[in-house]
Amino acid sequence: MISASPRRLSVFKSVVDLGGFNLAAARLGIAQPSVGAHIKALEQQIGQPLFHRHRGSKPKLTKAGEAVYAFAVDVLQKSQETTQALATMRKTDAQEIAIAVHRDIATQFLPERLAAFTRKHPGVRVVTRIGTIDEVIELVRTDAVPLGLFLASGSVGGIRSEVLAHEPLTVVVSPRHPLAGSKTVSPSDVSRHPFVTGLRGSRYFELVQAALKSLGIERFEVAMEMQESAAVKEMVHHGAGIACLPRCTIVPEVAAGSLTELKLTVALPDLQIRCGYRASLSAAGRQFMQAVRGNK
Repeated sequence: MISASPRRLSVFKSVVDLGGFNLAAARLGIAQPSVGAHIKALEQQIGQPLFHRHRGSKPKLTKAGEAVYAFAVDVLQKSQETTQALATMRKTDAQEIAIAVHRDIATQFLPERLAAFTRKHPGVRVVTRIGTIDEVIELVRTDAVPLGLFLASGSVGGIRSEVLAHEPLTVVVSPRHPLAGSKTVSPSDVSRHPFVTGLRGSRYFELVQAALKSLGIERFEVAMEMQESAAVKEMVHHGAGIACLPRCTIVPEVAAGSLTELKLTVALPDLQIRCGYRASLSAAGRQFMQAVRGNK
């Protein structure tokens, strides 16, 4: 039984429909290695190659690939039909806002702002779906939700988006880590130690990789990959390695002394908290964005 996520099936279908990995990456607004990672994971799950690969020519489907493509078309079409049906039902209640939110934003950045919005607009009901950055963007792209909040370093292909806030990135270690007692730490000091990161191929991993590269850290050892930032923090606390995380996610742990924030000699670039959408926003949607921005 194929249990691949709609996102993975959508990436696979884009490669087939567009005739190449690079074209699919450009259409989806992701890096080409991310497309390759999705296809490789799908092939590992199926246990067979999905493409005949020949250098310089378009990837051609194998028999297994043809079967998976038919499955992907069916699943994605049904998902789209369900999304449209739900959207139609939502029109009967114009005061409902459905939003998708990256999990770190949902638990750390959003609650205070969302509470302020609901107090000011008690007649608006907010329905929230929480996931990874990739999942949030896909929900917006497929019109499953009209709004999505996610971390980014720039615009995202396939949707419109606005910057609502900036979030500092920080590097944290266990209080027992060799770097924990240093007054300042250089990028070269950091690069000599292994990292606990998000999953390779994910947008979050790529954001961290780009931020570290801006410090001159071209390569770094990855000791462990975790999908949840809570799991990353726990592994760092137990000494598994260094982590690069949004500051809003580590404030309680730093205050409690379970994590130590390193003071870098060169500052990491801030991430953007963006609100993505495709259709024109309703009045309630625009009011929600203003509330998240902190506008009155």
